[in-house]
Amino acid sequence: MAIVLFILIAGLWAAFLLPAFFDHRSNAPKSTTRDFARTRMKLAEVSTAQPDGDAYVRKHAQRKQQQVLLALAATFIVTLGYATWSGAVVWLYVNIAVAVVIAAYITMLLNLKAQRAMPRAQVVQISRAPHAATAAQVARPPIPEFEESKTVRVIAG
Repeated sequence: MAIVLFILIAGLWAAFLLPAFFDHRSNAPKSTTRDFARTRMKLAEVSTAQPDGDAYVRKHAQRKQQQVLLALAATFIVTLGYATWSGAVVWLYVNIAVAVVIAAYITMLLNLKAQRAMPRAQVVQISRAPHAATAAQVARPPIPEFEESKTVRVIAG
């Protein structure tokens, strides 16, 4: 009976002391930094999961481009393998056509990337200051070849 009572008391002490011991170790600086990084990554995933956000659209467009490129590469390998195995010249021509399509697709992707990287010029119209009209200016009509042209200032930035 004394042994059972001793085990019961030891179990109660363990039930109160062990969770506090393990909880204290989980709040160590190394684990809290890891928890913070994990939470930040989850928040970044949530922010890119918004269907109307630019990051979401860019991510899914890039994924679609990768899928198309992988499908073209697989088609290239399959047609080359079949052309080699069967010895048919027609399949070799199909393989060359697929290679040309891959080259054109990569060229298109590189052009799109260059267009996105190019800064866009912002056009701002310069307003003209109102001039006091004199009687001489009102009396004679302007000469067409010397009319003032509209001026715009391009500010790069």
